[in-house]
Amino acid sequence: MMKVAIMELGTNQIKLSIVRIEEGKYFEVEKEYTENVGIEQHLQTNSELIKTVKIKECINILQMYKQIAVASGVTKYHCVASANLTVAKNYISFLEEINADLDLEFKLLTEEEEINLLYTAVVNTIDIAKGLIVAISTTSTRLVYYCRRVVLNSVTIPMGAANFTNIAAFNDLLKAAGEPFQQIDPEIPVIGSSEIFTGFARLSRKKTKYPFDMDHNYNSDKQHFQEILTFLQGLDVERGAKLKGITANGIGYLMNGMSIALSIMDYTKLNKLVINRNGRNVGIAQRLTMQDDDRPVNDVCLNSVETILWANNLDLESAKYQYFLASTLYMQLKVLHKLPRVFTRVLKVATLLFNLGTNINKQNFDKITYYGILNSNLYGLSHKEIVMAAFVASCRNWDDFMLSEWVKYKDLMDEEDLMAVRKLAMIEAMAYTINLRNQKVVKDISCDVLGDSVIIKLVTETDMKKVKVDVDAAKTEIFQLQKLSKEFTRIYKKNVEIL
Repeated sequence: MMKVAIMELGTNQIKLSIVRIEEGKYFEVEKEYTENVGIEQHLQTNSELIKTVKIKECINILQMYKQIAVASGVTKYHCVASANLTVAKNYISFLEEINADLDLEFKLLTEEEEINLLYTAVVNTIDIAKGLIVAISTTSTRLVYYCRRVVLNSVTIPMGAANFTNIAAFNDLLKAAGEPFQQIDPEIPVIGSSEIFTGFARLSRKKTKYPFDMDHNYNSDKQHFQEILTFLQGLDVERGAKLKGITANGIGYLMNGMSIALSIMDYTKLNKLVINRNGRNVGIAQRLTMQDDDRPVNDVCLNSVETILWANNLDLESAKYQYFLASTLYMQLKVLHKLPRVFTRVLKVATLLFNLGTNINKQNFDKITYYGILNSNLYGLSHKEIVMAAFVASCRNWDDFMLSEWVKYKDLMDEEDLMAVRKLAMIEAMAYTINLRNQKVVKDISCDVLGDSVIIKLVTETDMKKVKVDVDAAKTEIFQLQKLSKEFTRIYKKNVEIL
């Protein structure tokens, strides 16, 4: 395990990420720090030169970051400078002075490297097989079209939210560079990947009173995007109109970026929009973790869950065994619960993260697990699936179901979802009970539905020739499972016998 400081020097911000890495497996961004430096605005008033006072400001911020990194136990530095910095006439001497003062080496990224890091961050944290990534920065707009995790086309347009002049000028640049993007599938989503899109997402959630506070994987569409832009355009910025968390200058920047994004959606005829909050630092961390193996993770959701287990020092093998029990019960009881396959992902997350709250309270951990799942930045699931997984994981006893919490998500959920949560929670409770001793006594489970009854058999020993049901070996598990019989009957409308 190692700790890495990722420093990013851009034209608008300087960013520090402290990342803990298990090489070849997982990484966790422990801390993030961002300081606005406004180099782009500075260049516009100083003949495209970075003046000494601005250089000193950047060096002071980076020195502070280095002190934080040292105090955090960092053993390696990975420092990059945005390709956008090349708009400055003296960018080479600027980087040389920074490198000399900090005794670090900032690598100037190429456009190709910027695009690859952006793609890496998206494809490993959003489970979308095909999409158009749009990243709008201060002085450029990047488009990346991928299908089945392969980049098919990419382009960088030399206009962003800071140097935006008018929409006609941007459209001319888009038409000159974006011809390959006119023929893409109109059903794919735009994956918005910059602060322009996260800013939109936060305004959108407030306006619609969206119940789940998460930027990543927030879904919207072009029509609503246009509505938010129209709302912003109606604000009197000249007279100091403000939005919470956004300065007057920030409103103008956001409007410029959203105008660019809307133009792209019009040009490509794409209507769906998905927000990605992860940027270059996540792409870098992924590359460092996998030692430059650029193949995407096989299962975004599972990799995200395993990362959370690793970061919280929880037993991955025990969690996997409990999921084996839950998934076996799910398949065996399919004729009763009749839930579609999509719910297997909810069950997987709820089961694997069932013990998340035990780091705080070993006994009464259910509610802690609930809030932990909601706030764990899970990848590969919709917001609705995350909320459902949190409820499933926190309902070992249905009497403890948090109705007041469920009501908060009434706009995301319906009665069918509530019944699905109840059925999955029972399966989860049974799997937890079977794994109570953490001895892996039960090797398999079989369920026979006979009229009004269900016979559940705990198989304790299997080989190629026989299946053995040993009541003595699993008597603790059987005894505890019988306590769930009444609730099982209420949910599944069948009496249950456990052998």
